[in-house]
Amino acid sequence: MKNLFIPQEVKVLKVEKDSIDTKLFTLAFADKKQPKDFSFEHGQFMMFGLPGSGEAAFDICSGSKNNEKFFQLNVRLVGKVTKKLHELKKGDRAWVRGPFGRGFPLNKIKNRNLLLIGGGCGSVTLRSLILDHLDGRLNPKNKVQVFYGCQNQKTLQFTDEYKDWQKKVDLNIILEKPKKSWSGDKGLITNLFKKKEVVPVPVAIICGPPVMYKFVIAELKKLNIKDEDIYVSLERRMSCGTGTCQHCAIGSKYVCQDGPVFSLSEIGDNYMMDAY
Repeated sequence: MKNLFIPQEVKVLKVEKDSIDTKLFTLAFADKKQPKDFSFEHGQFMMFGLPGSGEAAFDICSGSKNNEKFFQLNVRLVGKVTKKLHELKKGDRAWVRGPFGRGFPLNKIKNRNLLLIGGGCGSVTLRSLILDHLDGRLNPKNKVQVFYGCQNQKTLQFTDEYKDWQKKVDLNIILEKPKKSWSGDKGLITNLFKKKEVVPVPVAIICGPPVMYKFVIAELKKLNIKDEDIYVSLERRMSCGTGTCQHCAIGSKYVCQDGPVFSLSEIGDNYMMDAY
């Protein structure tokens, strides 16, 4: 059994500037035997860091098609650990632990219409599902619709991929404070519910800043979407990944072990209030 406290060495295959404050890291295990045992669920996370600098939790944002060759993490520059990670270049070495947590129940959702709702960096968590849909790993007969809200053009993530996404995904982007050159939808992400027709009888998946959840869930309930068909990712609560530090505790649940993905029927509105 793999010891989850022992980090594994990885090699940086590629570093790409993604947005004004994020970078996309393509990583491969230094131990060539490791990829054979590596798999992940959409919504799970890895601890990513450097000796002497610490580590932090990041959702896996790559699809599952080539996970035996590489996986991807998107890192936003927010503090000392991420500053050191942003200094990494192709060929450098770093360390990871994981994957940790419980992801989205793929067996339940892969044959359903999906409404993916991301705010800010929430698109990172949703990207792995989008990529698997593009690769035909979800039921191609079902629809995938994306509501994605950001502050402005500079904070949008994965912009180079939108043309590919739109081949199979109904992508809807709204900006809160765009530049004058923006010709798309403007305002809060909840405005999209008033402007767009939501795919019929969807499973809704939400990931984004804490303030967004309450208002998005209210819109979903107006559409009579059942609590068991609404999933939230509470990844912002994660810290050690193993339940040791108890930083992520919400009532009787540890987000890093029992989540970070929960259905609303599991945790209820009271848990949502405690979560943030």
